[in-house]
Amino acid sequence: MSTTRSTRPLHAAIWLVLVTAGFALLACWLDPALAWPLSGDGGFDAFVVALNIVPFLLVVALMFALTRRPILSAWIGGLLLVGVYLANKAKFEQLQMPLLPADFRFLLDPAAAVSLFAHYASGHGAIIATTLVLLGVSIALAFEAPVRALHAWPRAALGVATLALTVMLGAGTTPWRTLYDAERVGFEPWSVVDSAERAGVVGNLVLYHWELASRTELAPDRRAAEQLLRANLDALRTRFAPNSSAGAMPAGTLPDIVIVQSESLFDPARLAGAAKDTYLPNYHRLARRGLAGEMKVPTYAGGTIRTEFEVLTGLALAFFPGVQYPYFEIADQPLPGIVRTLARHGYRSTAIHPNSGVFWNREAAFRQIGFDRFIDERAFSKEDIVGLFTGDAALTDHILAELDTEGPPQLLFAISMQNHGPFDWRPGLDAARLAAQPLPPGLDDGGAYWLRNYLYMAEDADRELGRLAEALQKRKRRTLLLFYGDHLPALPPVYHQIGFADGGNAKSQPVPWLLLDNRRRLRSRDEHALTASWLLPSILLENAGIGGDRWFATLDALRADLPADAATANNHLAEALRALGQLRYRSELDDVVEQALLPAEPDWSATIAP
Repeated sequence: MSTTRSTRPLHAAIWLVLVTAGFALLACWLDPALAWPLSGDGGFDAFVVALNIVPFLLVVALMFALTRRPILSAWIGGLLLVGVYLANKAKFEQLQMPLLPADFRFLLDPAAAVSLFAHYASGHGAIIATTLVLLGVSIALAFEAPVRALHAWPRAALGVATLALTVMLGAGTTPWRTLYDAERVGFEPWSVVDSAERAGVVGNLVLYHWELASRTELAPDRRAAEQLLRANLDALRTRFAPNSSAGAMPAGTLPDIVIVQSESLFDPARLAGAAKDTYLPNYHRLARRGLAGEMKVPTYAGGTIRTEFEVLTGLALAFFPGVQYPYFEIADQPLPGIVRTLARHGYRSTAIHPNSGVFWNREAAFRQIGFDRFIDERAFSKEDIVGLFTGDAALTDHILAELDTEGPPQLLFAISMQNHGPFDWRPGLDAARLAAQPLPPGLDDGGAYWLRNYLYMAEDADRELGRLAEALQKRKRRTLLLFYGDHLPALPPVYHQIGFADGGNAKSQPVPWLLLDNRRRLRSRDEHALTASWLLPSILLENAGIGGDRWFATLDALRADLPADAATANNHLAEALRALGQLRYRSELDDVVEQALLPAEPDWSATIAP
């Protein structure tokens, strides 16, 4: 009996060593940051490997305490490990960004997430078969004989200890702070890609989670904000005058406003070797009678809500360091922006998007932004799908159906879906039209296939822009149309094979924007300038002739002298803009403006003594 009892700790130790070694090998195989120990390149770091497998070992221990089944516990922990790394691989291939803590918010509504992300997985039959096999193995292991030696007290002690360690890991307390040494691995929260390359995918996730949890909101630098305002007093006083707007129209002519955020739209003419005057013909034709240009956006190949947030609020994400997905992180209070500004002028506002209302937390965020209504995927049908997603033609139909001829002015904000990635799989497209898409030289068959799929969809987006603009031009009611792309598409083979005409990388490329007025030809002091997405609403309001908002009036006054990277640069101007933006978010801007507009105190130090 004593011999049997003495072997139990040995069996447990062997099991733990085997699980740890297996997880370490899996992590090294799946994580580009971890050198494969059998490769002999000398880069293997057991410390960094430990950072990436500890969370899964805690899962194994907790499952063992709950089930007393060692193989089942190790199996579940291993599945989670592989699942996290596969999700990271898929995200990085599309967006060139590693997994971040906010990505796990999609688990709050898995149905909406799966319906979109399933399109990125090729070979659906193989995926279904693999899922069924994994499920079958898991069910079979559930019948594994439990370890009887794990009685009540040892079992409870293991469960409580493991749960406590897991909670402490989430909170970032001792002993985990010692193991996850940010300085030791060179963790840099402002550069998550580089940090993931040093700390590994899971190590970076843990450290970034701690960074967000410990980050405190710094008070805006009111002094820097006032200095920027005082340096532009003449322009500000002009804009702050009652009913002032540089593009003002006569009273009683408040226009309807339609904003279209076109998914993944950029001008393919920016690609190296691409023919000019070939792509987006309607956009370029309409640009000649409106305002048009290019703009920098805060995201690449995905993260639509980052650009969307900036356009709707007029606030740069750079004003909120560390925020990745604003609708999850800072949309927990009413958000100032163009929707609420127009509401004060009597506008009714409607958002339209043919996707789930809970995806990206839009349903909740749009309420905080101030929309009166949100029309989501339930208003569209399967017949509207083109390729993988609801087509732009159906979206145009909904926009035109929503515009009334009577009643108060309207704001319609429409988010397209047809041109969403992936671009390596597009069922049901017209083969002849697909083959006829004009391509720049230098692409292999794979790159050509990706780009043809994209150009097919971009052609539809441009066609619908032309149809919408023509319909709005015929309206008796004055109507403004703002149209823009949210980010570049995820076309890594194309960018790798031919690159861009300006020699820059994909993340540095701007996207197009266009503003039309069906009653007049628009002109502006910064026509065709490179701007930023957070400055777009001030351009819209200026040309709509709508004032009364000091934040947008401030941007209007400053905009001509602001470079496209004004909010993201590392200089005093960016610091002052960040302070102004944070004051706007905190509803404290008006007080600072009033203070800045006051006459300067007289300087009595120069008075001559009697």
